[in-house]
This record gives sequence, structure tokens and C-alpha cells, in this order.
Amino acid sequence: MKRNQRSHGIRGLIAGITAKPITRLGALALGFWRRLTSDWAPYIEDPVPEEEVLTLMQQASIPSFGFFFMLAMATAIATFGMLANSAPAIIGAMIIAPLMAPIMSLAFGVVDFDRRLIARSAVSVFLGVVLVVVFAYATTLLFGLRIAGSEVLSRTAPSLLDLGVAVAAGAAAAFSYTRRSIVSSIAGVAIAVALVPPLAVCGIGLALGRQTSVEAGLSLTELGLYSGGSDIAKGAFVLFLTNLIGIVAVGIAVFAVQRYGHWKKALIGLVLTLTLSALLIQPLGLALHRLYVKSTALRILATLGSVSPETFAAQAKIESVAVTYRGDDLYIYIDAIAPREVTENLQEKLDDFQQVLAAILEEPVNMELDVIPVDLIHVESGPERKPDAVEPKDLDGEEAGPTQSE
Repeated sequence: MKRNQRSHGIRGLIAGITAKPITRLGALALGFWRRLTSDWAPYIEDPVPEEEVLTLMQQASIPSFGFFFMLAMATAIATFGMLANSAPAIIGAMIIAPLMAPIMSLAFGVVDFDRRLIARSAVSVFLGVVLVVVFAYATTLLFGLRIAGSEVLSRTAPSLLDLGVAVAAGAAAAFSYTRRSIVSSIAGVAIAVALVPPLAVCGIGLALGRQTSVEAGLSLTELGLYSGGSDIAKGAFVLFLTNLIGIVAVGIAVFAVQRYGHWKKALIGLVLTLTLSALLIQPLGLALHRLYVKSTALRILATLGSVSPETFAAQAKIESVAVTYRGDDLYIYIDAIAPREVTENLQEKLDDFQQVLAAILEEPVNMELDVIPVDLIHVESGPERKPDAVEPKDLDGEEAGPTQSE
């Protein structure tokens, strides 16, 4: 009994000794934090009152003349930028495009469970989408261009990375509407998420049709766009849907977390948008996987000599490489120039490398190789020798030169 009491007493003494330093350390940290933040209170910004946010959202949801005029100008700039393959022009279109406003009002309408706001916002978004696609379609037909540049083709294969951009942009946009000091950040958000350019590409793709041609070094077939313009339009519209659903879903969440509207009713809209987002996860995830496979294949091909030196000799020069999918099958197209002697047993070398690449990528690979055989001629030249040049001397101090037998 005494032994148990003594052991409990020792434990309590040890606990008290160890607790005192911890308590003191915590008190010091708390005191330091209070001194550091004592003058922050006047500068901490409170959320914008719900009535003001609701007024902003009602204004943003109205399909006014100004909304359509600015959207038409943004579409014109984006379309011209796409056709001219000009990134600065496309960025300018992103900045002035007002399409983000009704999308944000749609998210707020779901949180506030305001049916009129939801309907008006949805109508504005729908009419805006139709305007952009039709305007881009008509502009492309008017100018008669049939070339799809890299700016167009880069918006035809959305992946989970694009959904991540949309989620982050939607959160930033929704939060900026609730803080007066950062409401100007909405322009940067518009640049990040790019709503108008994918719709402009959709209209351009519909106008191009099967007569689409691409810049030198690109191929629609090698990019998986077998139907030409229709595949371009489909991929770009999926990118817009990805942005739209991601922005609305995370916008609802950001507004609800800050206690705007009715969170229980907002939960219904959030579940609906998350369900729509889930429908996009599988194709976007597949696109991301294929993007990873393509990058891995290109990296391996870039180090072809070190990975599989027996496949091509060091003298072979790879001119172009294209990695794409046909359905579920991976295809790699290679154009190369090589000395004529290197092309011996080329089929066996390609088969060996195909097996190496398939093992690394862990999926079947189809490879096509076009080689231009050339005759390698080696010629050297140097500075001409002067007649009065001094002959070099050997180690014995005598002039070195060719010896002739008598």
C-alpha cells in the first residue's frame, strides 16, 4: 500500500516537473503571439454583408447590352488571336471577357436558394456560350482560314490538371467577391481559367470541319483528331464544361463556408455539381494518364542512345517524334535521318526498342519509323601551309620531316 502511494507520488512529481516547462513555453508563445497581433484588429477585413453580395450578384446575372457587347469583343479578340496563333491577344480576350460574372451569380444563387437568380444566371451563361460559339464560327468562315495552330490544338485535350485550375480559380473568384480589398483580383482569375478561348476554339473547329490543316510539324491524325474540326470543337467544349462545373462547385462551397445563404439548401446544389464533376473525373483522369505516358515516351526517345544504343547508331538523327492514341492503342511515329549502313537490320532494331519501351510504359506500344538513308561523306580542311614555314624540330633539335631512302 505504501509502495503504491509512493510510486503515485513520484509519478505526480515527475509529471509536475515536466508540465511546468511545457506550460511556461506555451505561455511565452501565447504572449509573443498576442504582442505580435495586438495591432492587427483594426486592419482585419470582415466579409462583405450578404445584402451587398446579393446586389452584386443580381447585377452580374442580368444579360444586359454591355454584357453581350464586351463578350462579343472578347470573342473577336480571342478568335483573331487563335487564327493568328497569338498568345498575347488571347490573354487580352480573357481579361475583358465578362462570362465569369453570371457563373459566380449562378453559384451564389444556389447557395441563397434564389430561383430567380439561378434562372437568370443560367440564361445569361447559355446565351453567352451561344454568342461566343456563333461569333467565332462566323468569323472563321468570313476569313476563310483553314489552319489550326498550336493555340487551337492546345485546348482540345482537357485533363484533371484543367479541372484543378478551374477549382482553384473558382475558389479565388468566389472569395474575391466577399472581400472589398481583393475584388480587383477577378481579372487575374479570368486569365487563369480561360472561359472564352475554349468556346472560341469550339466555333473555329466547327467552321474548319474536315478541311482543317495544321502548321508544319503537326498532324491532326498524330494528335488523335481524326475527324478534324469536329474533334477540335468537341475537345474544346469539354474543356469549357470542365471549367464551368469546377467553378460553380467550388464557388458554392466557398460561399457556404462563409455563411452566405442557406447552407442546408446549398448542400443539394453542391451534391448535384459534385455529381456532374464526378462524371468528368474518368475521362479527365484518362487524359491525364495519357499525357503522362506521352511525356514519358518523349523523354525516353530524347535519350534514345543511352536507353537502347543498339536500336539506332549514334549517327542517326531523329527529326520528329509524335506520340498519340488511336482509341486505346498507343502509337509512336518517328522520322529520322541515318547513314545507309545504319539501316541494316532496322526492323529487328525497332522491334527490340518497341519491347523495351512497352516494358517501361507498362502498356502495348505500336511504333512506326520512317528513315531517310543518306551517304555519309567525311571531309576535313585546315589552314594552308606557307612555303617558307619553318619545319618543326624533333627532340634532338634536328628538323623533322619525311626521310627518303637513297
